[in-house]
Amino acid sequence: MKEIDLKKVVYICERNGILKQTRQREIVYQRAAAYNFVRKNTKLSLAAIGQIFGKNHATIINALKMYDNFIQQKDEIFLWNIKSIEAQLNNCEKVTIVYTKRPLSTIRRINHFRSARAKVKSVNYEDNN
Repeated sequence: MKEIDLKKVVYICERNGILKQTRQREIVYQRAAAYNFVRKNTKLSLAAIGQIFGKNHATIINALKMYDNFIQQKDEIFLWNIKSIEAQLNNCEKVTIVYTKRPLSTIRRINHFRSARAKVKSVNYEDNN
């Protein structure tokens, strides 16, 4: 398991429109690939992954099942849609996760991607630079 930069993952997702609230097939597939990438490369719980993306843990579970199902079926449309996002996500590097009791406003300044639905109250992401 390699260490990844979660800020970079979220930035890539924002840039590709994956964080939009839509049910378009291409976006749903890429979103599932991003969830799978974070799950495989971190020790974060499903709830923590959901908080990063502004989703519920049940949504993450469903997306991971869908991802595994389409990979096993070798669905060509699915594989074509996730190829570019997985290539971009594979360039993410190390991050140190520091759990603090900082106020939510500080976390929002650090992680500008937070939506109103996000319920993170005590997670702070800091680079190792």
